[in-house]
Amino acid sequence: MNKKLILASASPRRQELMKDVGYPFISIASNATEKVDTQLPIAFAIEQIALSKAEDISMTHQEDVVIGCDTMVVLNEIPLGKPKSKEDARQMLANLSGKTHQVITGVAILYEDQKILFHEVTNVTFYDLDDYLIDTYIKTGESMDKAGSYGIQGYGKILVKEIQGDYFNVVGLPVARLYRELKSILEENN
Repeated sequence: MNKKLILASASPRRQELMKDVGYPFISIASNATEKVDTQLPIAFAIEQIALSKAEDISMTHQEDVVIGCDTMVVLNEIPLGKPKSKEDARQMLANLSGKTHQVITGVAILYEDQKILFHEVTNVTFYDLDDYLIDTYIKTGESMDKAGSYGIQGYGKILVKEIQGDYFNVVGLPVARLYRELKSILEENN
């Protein structure tokens, strides 16, 4: 195959997971705006953010296969992005305490004149979190660049009581589903 496979992301977590998909790829950070379209159901709005990231990179790599992704934490249909401050992170974690929320990753794959959009949903239940645990976690600095203010693959694992669904989706990339979608594309183009 002469086409390059491009991950439209600078996320080290996504890049690490993408290696497990098994196809050689390069990463290029997208400059697309991450704005939720409130007119769409939340899962489809997240797909559209992933699509905008893929389209941003695809404009200069039209001959290649481009993958865009976006992961969001959703509590009671309300999307929780990355915190803007430590206080914002503290409030998000307090709101997630003792509750089940969804982690939704939207994925867009662009190649030739085709586009594949899908999303994966994982339910995550937190233990009850006291102020000490929340403050201790925030002091790690880990919460500041994560949707919902936590990273399950890091210290955030001590917050999580249970997950239902794809663990890797919570980290930021539904690897098994992406592998299957890419396999069909890459075999079709050989």
